[in-house]
Amino acid sequence: MVVAYSRALVAHAERDPRIVALDADLVLDTGLIPFSERFPDRFIECGIAEQDMVSQAGGLALAGRLPVVHSFACFLTTRANEQIYNNATERRKVVYVGSLAGLLPGGPGHSHQSVRDIAALAGTPGLEMLEPSCESEVAQAVAYCLEEARTSCYLRLVSIPCRVPYRLPGDYRLERGRGLALTDGGEGVLFGYGPVLLSEAYRASALLRERYGLGLRVVNLPWLNLVDREWLASEVADKAQIFFLDDHYVSGGQGEMLAATLAELGLAGGRTVRRFGLHDIPACGQNDEVLRAHRLDAESLAEDLAAAMRGGPPD
Repeated sequence: MVVAYSRALVAHAERDPRIVALDADLVLDTGLIPFSERFPDRFIECGIAEQDMVSQAGGLALAGRLPVVHSFACFLTTRANEQIYNNATERRKVVYVGSLAGLLPGGPGHSHQSVRDIAALAGTPGLEMLEPSCESEVAQAVAYCLEEARTSCYLRLVSIPCRVPYRLPGDYRLERGRGLALTDGGEGVLFGYGPVLLSEAYRASALLRERYGLGLRVVNLPWLNLVDREWLASEVADKAQIFFLDDHYVSGGQGEMLAATLAELGLAGGRTVRRFGLHDIPACGQNDEVLRAHRLDAESLAEDLAAAMRGGPPD
């Protein structure tokens, strides 16, 4: 994901001289080496100083530049939260790129596992947040943030290599507030985002069909804090079972926003609505162990989804 992002950023910078990249001493981890070598005069190394970096980005935006700010998601969204809010209230367009997002990798421990960044930025006016599901969606997400969005964006990127079992159609186009079904299923629908948990959900849907005879429609929704209401209503129209899967705490995640939207539309009554994600401090360990500890691996998800779809009690 980071390599795909690096390519996309350089390609856009070739065409748009306003783009300036700022880094918080993570040039390798955030994929900025190619940019820094190609555009040394448009690359600013700020050191381990996220608050100063975001403030500098605000000044650059006022001067007519298009600043793109980089750090690990766990540091960028929390340390510089006040400055991100200030930029938004002064209507300065800045693109924030948070790498190492989500539960994995589990080895560095919970100080680096960014599972509250969506909630941390949720109250920022005008800020649009999105997370691509695979390499092919990264370029479209970058293009949206840099070219289409009128306000600031937060681009959330998984840093670990992921072998995704799905492929987006060749004619797929990112549409604001809308997603794409990765599987078909008649009994229920699950909304998620990002390559880590969407991959687990995709595998879980196969297990549900094989072991329990249950069909689950898995939907990739890259938009983390906004949704097209008409599209959402159509996706759940014929589904009695609705699930949300967050690579984040369930509190403040995408699922909370979607569940609230369904309630506002009057579409939650009489249906099973359940959110999956983190409920406790992230476990530390090997990636497969961490997913299993939080019951977010395909096997555990299939078991818990089957229980929910059959009316059983949640774990």
